[in-house]
Amino acid sequence: MNSELLSIGAVERDSGIARDTLRIWERRYGFPEPVRNEKGERMYPEAQLRRLQRIRRLLDQGLRPGKVVALSDADLDLLEASLYPEAPSNELIEQILSVLQTTDGSELETVLSVIYQQQGMQTFITETVVPLLHAVGERWATGRLQIFEEHLLSEVLTRFLNSEISAIQKTAKKPRVLLATLPGEEHTLGLLMLSALLSSRNISVVNLGAEVPLDQIVSAVERFEADALGVTFSGAYQYENIRSNLIELRESIAEGVDIWTGGEGAKRLRKLPPGVTKFTSLDKLPF
Repeated sequence: MNSELLSIGAVERDSGIARDTLRIWERRYGFPEPVRNEKGERMYPEAQLRRLQRIRRLLDQGLRPGKVVALSDADLDLLEASLYPEAPSNELIEQILSVLQTTDGSELETVLSVIYQQQGMQTFITETVVPLLHAVGERWATGRLQIFEEHLLSEVLTRFLNSEISAIQKTAKKPRVLLATLPGEEHTLGLLMLSALLSSRNISVVNLGAEVPLDQIVSAVERFEADALGVTFSGAYQYENIRSNLIELRESIAEGVDIWTGGEGAKRLRKLPPGVTKFTSLDKLPF
């Protein structure tokens, strides 16, 4: 990208922050600070776009605009350092990240397959995939991993795990677990890892994926005669809606069906609705 000034439309597109929000922040926090062209239109230096991209990454981790938008680059550095302390070096994870950032998806899938064959599903998820995703999240949040690289890993990992899960599920038996996220929750890697771990224990899984309407989840529980329902909430999900959604699910689903919840959003719940179980890590599943 060159050093020319950028239109508000370009900044909206490349930062993921709506132009109305940019105008509100400008008035409320004094940032961004556009200049005006000869037509009076807002134009933004590239440095402001980069800072807005950093802010967007922090907001995606659950921080509030009032705590972040007005910060200088130096203060953003300090905030990121406190949120993402440098993890101990992991040679295997560094190898995968190197392949991710220097080659294409085909070689990445080959590397994952070799590791999987050595570890088996449960160890692969808990000792490779979980720390890998943590490292990717930390590098993305601090600008050391590009968005397309994070998307590439997600695509390759999803394709690979779905293939292995499908093979295992051919012999899986009861209990049966239904997995889904509610509307507004687009993140599905948590569901996928949960599905993989349950499959490794020969548990039957029906994974409906992302953004399933609540009433349809209830219907699916009945249709598939599920013994348990698992719903996950990422840190980007509207926190104030999590508890009410879980209460509605509990009231709508037969008492004999267990309800589990997990993910960064659910971790913040101080009090769970009666009849809902929270798992704080993938190695502490109710089954």
